[in-house]
This record gives sequence, C-alpha cells and structure tokens, in this order.
Amino acid sequence: MIEKSPQLTENFLTILRNHTAGDPMRHDVKWTNLSRRQIARKLSDLGTPANKNIVSRLLHDHGYRRRKPQKKRTMGQHADRNAQFENIARLKQEYLDAGCPVISIDTKKKELL
Repeated sequence: MIEKSPQLTENFLTILRNHTAGDPMRHDVKWTNLSRRQIARKLSDLGTPANKNIVSRLLHDHGYRRRKPQKKRTMGQHADRNAQFENIARLKQEYLDAGCPVISIDTKKKELL
C-alpha cells in the first residue's frame, strides 16, 4: 500500500515536519512526540487514511525510533503550554522561508558551549 500511494508518504512527512526530534550526539537517531494513533488520525484528516500498522511501517522506513518516556510524574497542565510551541513553530517557519538556518538547542543539559 505504501509503494502505491506517494500521497500517503508526502502527508506522513508533512505531519512529522514539526513533530520530529533527535539526538544531537547521533544524527541518525530521530523520533516523534506523536503516537501512531495520532499520526493515523492526522493522515485520515488529510485524506490518506492509514492504520497503526501502516504508520509503524512508515516510521520504520523513514528511520524513526521509539523513544521511552523518561518522566515518572506529570507536572500538570498550563494554560499557555501549547501556545509556546505554536509560536516556536511559527518563528521556525518564518526563518526557513527567509532562507535562514534554524538551530535547536536542548537547554536542559548543562554544558559549556
């Protein structure tokens, strides 16, 4: 099914564009914060329905790995939590459209740069 539907692959990559992270020490390692079910739902919304198994295969084929959650206890919800990520995505797109590079830095790890 994946080979016969290039639109599915294109929509998959579009969905993951702003939901991909990686390991700065290993460039070949990347993951997404979306679940397989969330990706399948977004694919259906874009007109290319796919089940969790197809999404798993797409993730594997494009080099995504499963990331185990580290946090043991939730910190609760904040009213503006999603707004900061939407603002970052908007700014990232503005810079990319202007031809400027975008650098992502994990500020939790304390290291002398």
